[in-house]
Amino acid sequence: MRKIPTKWRELSQEEKNKIPTKYFNINKNLLKKIRNISDTKKRLIEAAKLQYELFEDIHSYLTTWIAGYGSDSIIREKFGSTKNLLNLFIPSNKFPKDINPSWADIKRKIKIPIKMTEEIAEETGIHIGDGNMHVRTEKNGCKSYQYSISGDLINEHIYHEDYIKPLLKSIYNIEASILKRENKNSIETRCKSKSIVLFKNKILGLIIGKKTNIEIPKQILKDDEFQKRCVVGIIDTDFNITSSLSITGKLNNLLVLKEMKKILDKNKIPNILRLYKNYGRFYIGKEGALRIMEEWKLKNQKHLSKFHLFGEFKKFVPYSTTPERLAVLAGKLDIKKLEEICKKRGSR
Repeated sequence: MRKIPTKWRELSQEEKNKIPTKYFNINKNLLKKIRNISDTKKRLIEAAKLQYELFEDIHSYLTTWIAGYGSDSIIREKFGSTKNLLNLFIPSNKFPKDINPSWADIKRKIKIPIKMTEEIAEETGIHIGDGNMHVRTEKNGCKSYQYSISGDLINEHIYHEDYIKPLLKSIYNIEASILKRENKNSIETRCKSKSIVLFKNKILGLIIGKKTNIEIPKQILKDDEFQKRCVVGIIDTDFNITSSLSITGKLNNLLVLKEMKKILDKNKIPNILRLYKNYGRFYIGKEGALRIMEEWKLKNQKHLSKFHLFGEFKKFVPYSTTPERLAVLAGKLDIKKLEEICKKRGSR
């Protein structure tokens, strides 16, 4: 559906009522037929129905103008809320009682899980590692809900495109957008959804804003497999693989660090956790790192390509990038050529 003119508020009612034909090419005879309906409620229903049939979408203002009215307040007057009218045409998925979805979420058929799964547990770990949630009030007074996951563009582009985005689609039925900032070497997978933010906040207990006091949800801590998947999500996003094929990482959250240590200890993964005032550092040796990669199944090629390169060539190449390592593994780049490239890179 085409965008409604940005300065429509400045138009007279007569000009507003011309918008359906002028900007959307809606047949004048159809408009006349709808505007001749004496019952206001029926007239609005027919206007919304026409709009949905033409564009598979419904905009409250356009519905109002098709019906021949000047303001969408008439919809609220007759139906109680705009959503009540829209729901006649696009039924929403079922949502938990604590979540009042936006019309945008209903149109996109966003789904909210009713129980914890391994996918949600891992995605929650990704959230704890590299995710953020924000609720902002826009200039028009409406609230904007956003959940985003940030990463390294060069090294994590594949992880975001091929794993995180499809994972969000599988869990929430949302088409996340991916924002790339080459000048900052950053990539961001972004979801604008009131329902998803409320689900994460009200049901999982994840914090909106700064993550200083974020915790692993209780629903995850109750199940051994959920715990592993959550730890995988955290390691994939916030940890690194060293030249000795160990896993190291720093988190500014003591609560999560302590829970991670309990999970690792319970699964007999040797680890060292050093706690400081406001942060902590993990060290997981090669033996434990290989177990996590092979048994728990890391997903980020930033990490996996290092393990696989060592497995095939018995080499760890400092300063190499994920695409370069994958090119070597695919036979598209010679390992010696990669070492030359990275030696020059490291000497700069």
